[in-house]
Amino acid sequence: MLTSNGLVDKELDAANAPLNDEERERLNQLEVIVEQGLQTFYEVGKALIEIRDRKLYRESQKTFEDYCRYRWSIGRQRAYQFISAAQVMENLSTNGRQIPTSERQVRPLSGLSPELQREIWQEALESAPNGIPSGAIVQSLVDKKLSSGKMVQEVESSPSELEQLRLENKRLKEHIRQKDLERERRAAEVVTELERLREENRQLRAELRQWERDWDLRIAQEREKIRAEIKAEYQHIIDDMTAKYEGVLARLEAIERGNK
Repeated sequence: MLTSNGLVDKELDAANAPLNDEERERLNQLEVIVEQGLQTFYEVGKALIEIRDRKLYRESQKTFEDYCRYRWSIGRQRAYQFISAAQVMENLSTNGRQIPTSERQVRPLSGLSPELQREIWQEALESAPNGIPSGAIVQSLVDKKLSSGKMVQEVESSPSELEQLRLENKRLKEHIRQKDLERERRAAEVVTELERLREENRQLRAELRQWERDWDLRIAQEREKIRAEIKAEYQHIIDDMTAKYEGVLARLEAIERGNK
């Protein structure tokens, strides 16, 4: 089971991953829709939704807003107007009723609950003289609902984009906090391990110095032992040679005295 932090990690990893072949091909298809159909708000909105939700912009820009600005020269507000309009169109097309033909007709419905969107659009269809309500008619019906207090109740009953952003920011802040705690924990582990290695290094150096002293002492002892063994083994030879040498000297001295 993934935790909220795990989900955020997965989302962040996916957001930074390069586009695969399928994503790159799909991005090209969607950009053709946007490029050819800026006047066709529904198709453009759907294309922008997919580009945003799948983060297909990530190879050229860091954010969806930057992508819209640099790729299409439209600001965040305009991009989300297309997106909101497409979402409204999706909702209004579910019951087989006549759907809007321009973005101006659906723009006043953005941000309302799906039920209220369908209700106001049906009223707009019924009140329009030719069955094609203008954006002004839709806006007037929205204002009427607003003044009656019903729309306020509907808006309050569904999470707003502001609340969603707050929740997302809260999740990201918690994710960052957990990352900071993890980094501090790892840093503490590194410091502890470093100190342990330093202490181990000091002990090893001390053991090496003691080993060298012990080795020098052992060599000195072995040297003295060898000297003693050699001396003991050859001492009688040395004594015999010394005695013979002294005997020769004595005879030579006697001969010298006799010659005198």
